[in-house]
Amino acid sequence: MSEDDAEKLRRYKSGSIVRGDFAEMRNGKFFRKWWILAKFAFDVWAETVPAREYKGVAVLADFKRFRQDLTIMAGFFRPVFAANGEVRVEAESLKWASMDENRFEKLYSATINVVLEKLLPKGRYSEYELRNLVERTMEFS
Repeated sequence: MSEDDAEKLRRYKSGSIVRGDFAEMRNGKFFRKWWILAKFAFDVWAETVPAREYKGVAVLADFKRFRQDLTIMAGFFRPVFAANGEVRVEAESLKWASMDENRFEKLYSATINVVLEKLLPKGRYSEYELRNLVERTMEFS
């Protein structure tokens, strides 16, 4: 279960009747690897984001937006029309019903490249070091 899913479940009171769609994950461990990679990249990136305001409101780094942008930057998106007629791109869904395991493996590799080339300070980590860091983190989660 992702952090977003857990947060949604916390809103329901004990004894509430809820309806949901369930699907068996083919490789939950691999999905968690991607999630750890995304969370690590977010934490490092968020430290570098300058303070900003929009119409008097502080703009904060947001993990949900970051992981969508990370997916888009890795090349996994679909173009859509916005209501104003502009073309936008939206991140592909990471749900197993939407992305098979083979495609998800490609996403993981592309994400490693994006993190190393565009998000982390240049030369801070090699690909080997980054993959090893994710593996070590998996051992503790």
